[in-house]
Amino acid sequence: MLISHTKIHGTPLASENGMATEAIRPVYARPSLERAREDPAERQFRRRLRLYQELTVRGGVALVIVAFQLAFPVEPPTFARCISLLALFALFLNGPYFLAARSGRAFVAQAYVRMLVDVLLLSVGLYFAGGLAAAHFLGVYLIVMIYAGITFTSRACLTATGAATASYVTIVSLQQAGILSAPFELPNAVMIAAFNLILLNIAGALTAILSRALRESRRRLRATYQELERFVEAIPDVIYVVDRAGRLTLWNQKLESVTGHGAAALKGELLTDLLAEDDRAPFRAALATGLEDRPFEVEGRLRGADGALIAYQWTGAALTDEHGQVSGLTGVGRDVTERKRADEILRQRETEMRQLQKIEAIGRLAGGVAHDFNNVLTVVIGRSQLMLSRYQPDDPAYQDLDQIESTAQRAAGLTRQLLAFSRNQGSARQPVDLNATVTSVTDMLARLIGEHIDLAVTLDPKLDLVMADPGQIEQVIVNFAVNARDAMPNGGRLTITTGNVMLNAAFVAAHPAASVGPHVVLEVCDNGVGMDDPTLQRAFEPFFTTKAAGKGCGLGLSTVYGIVKGHDGYTAVESEPGRGATFRVYLPRMAAPVAAPRGESGHGSRPGGDETILLVEDEEAVRGLVREILVRLGYRVLVASDGIEALALSREFAEPIDLLLTDVVMPGMDGRELAERMRMTRPDTRILFMSGYAEPPIPGDVLLEKPVTPDALARKVSEVLHQPALTD
Repeated sequence: MLISHTKIHGTPLASENGMATEAIRPVYARPSLERAREDPAERQFRRRLRLYQELTVRGGVALVIVAFQLAFPVEPPTFARCISLLALFALFLNGPYFLAARSGRAFVAQAYVRMLVDVLLLSVGLYFAGGLAAAHFLGVYLIVMIYAGITFTSRACLTATGAATASYVTIVSLQQAGILSAPFELPNAVMIAAFNLILLNIAGALTAILSRALRESRRRLRATYQELERFVEAIPDVIYVVDRAGRLTLWNQKLESVTGHGAAALKGELLTDLLAEDDRAPFRAALATGLEDRPFEVEGRLRGADGALIAYQWTGAALTDEHGQVSGLTGVGRDVTERKRADEILRQRETEMRQLQKIEAIGRLAGGVAHDFNNVLTVVIGRSQLMLSRYQPDDPAYQDLDQIESTAQRAAGLTRQLLAFSRNQGSARQPVDLNATVTSVTDMLARLIGEHIDLAVTLDPKLDLVMADPGQIEQVIVNFAVNARDAMPNGGRLTITTGNVMLNAAFVAAHPAASVGPHVVLEVCDNGVGMDDPTLQRAFEPFFTTKAAGKGCGLGLSTVYGIVKGHDGYTAVESEPGRGATFRVYLPRMAAPVAAPRGESGHGSRPGGDETILLVEDEEAVRGLVREILVRLGYRVLVASDGIEALALSREFAEPIDLLLTDVVMPGMDGRELAERMRMTRPDTRILFMSGYAEPPIPGDVLLEKPVTPDALARKVSEVLHQPALTD
């Protein structure tokens, strides 16, 4: 498309660099990029334009003929007057022609009639000019032929040529036959007439060829233009062209649909005015780069029809005129909202994955530390309880031993929190109604957080069940409540909410630790001091705390993380400084009801027996303690320090071995491998594992958790010995 520009000089305007420049206003053209079919109104306009041009040419030729006769009259004067009257008559016919063409009916037929009437009038005029003697005036026919060829079709040009030739030959033939008189004789008139007629037909044929080629080029140009229109409109991006001042001169429909502005509003508008104010300066700098004939790329938010800012990436390059000078810029604006959203999700996922990897690494370290610490605590607690049985409560040594034992038990609680974080603490799962769990701890929470904090509980009456350990879920709620209490030293509000939620693929894409499907959500919200981003990133790290020394060990939220992860759930947190914090725990909904396991019967006397037990433990102090307890209970004990030694004892011992009591984590052969090899040679032997850390976790019915106490050891050994043997 060609876009013409008209310079209108007016009042000097101040440019951005402070210099006064003269206003230059282009005539803008918004392309009709939807013109796949011919617009009837546009066709009617073009027809009227051609009619006005035709009538103007006809009137001009008539006036020229009249003026020529006045300057160079034909003899006799009567014929000169007749020629002038014919010209004036042709000028008069413009009126009827105009009125007839206004109806718009039979436009082509009317054009042919006007053309033939013009040929007839020119032929009569040539007769009055001398007929054969006026052969040198035959060129006047070219006016009709050339105009018919250019304005109409090559067929009209050939028709005009044929009509002109036939009319002139008819007049000459009638004169030669004596039917029409000749006003005067011209030497060599026949030769001149024949030569002019040949030139006239050649000129008519060439004009017809030129007209056909011109019309064909117009058709191809229009087809190419329409293909370009469809191509531009099919592009889902903004296509723009601006002049050197940055004003829009050409654009596609996408810009109108995005901004909500029509063609009239966008005409001559500065492209920068359509952007957010903060993005205009960088965009102007990019346009300045383009005017230096260098491509540019810049991001700028486009203000949408609803006022919302839409992120766009703009690219552009210079347009040059025929002199090689930069006349404007053209380019593409692409909506990058989805790309930015995807990039943000990707960055969030990378951050979460790094945080998860960090927490997993810390969890493995914590689990390893807890394993070694549990071995130490097993000896301390076990030996303390054995020695306590030798003294009376009023004995001074009894008080010291009791203090040692209780302190060791508190240390054992610390290791349980570490194991919960590392997800290696055993759990007794059963169908749990979170509403009932929350209700059961409400009174305790009210006393825990104090009267200066309001407690609000909102429970979903149609809440689904989850498979969980009730005690661990209570611990999660209590830890959240303690954390909220410490975040609201001057009072506030603690809200606990339950509900059903469906986690979709989009949520999981943004939170890779979550899983798709129906979940039950536990939400705990406070309006305390909140957390900044660095604190938020470390919220679930063990031993990380923002509390004063002595106010907390930093295991509350890390324990929550481990418990929820161990339940195949997901923990999320949202917080801002001064706006409190919201913790959400997502637990998978139960697919089908499952019967809850029966509770244990409670503590009783230490059961014993006379069965044979193979004890395998790599830690000498633990091994000696467990052996002593088992011997006191009446059992026959075989002792090995590792798996290889245990297998050797099993081969050498000819009598039945009723129970294999083995540690899990040992150098060389671990407890699992030892148990598998024992089953192959002694399928009737029952298996009981001892461990404070096992990865993957071991079922609770065959696991004795460290630190081991004499009572727990006695009950668990008796329980396993009275179960059926584990066979393949």
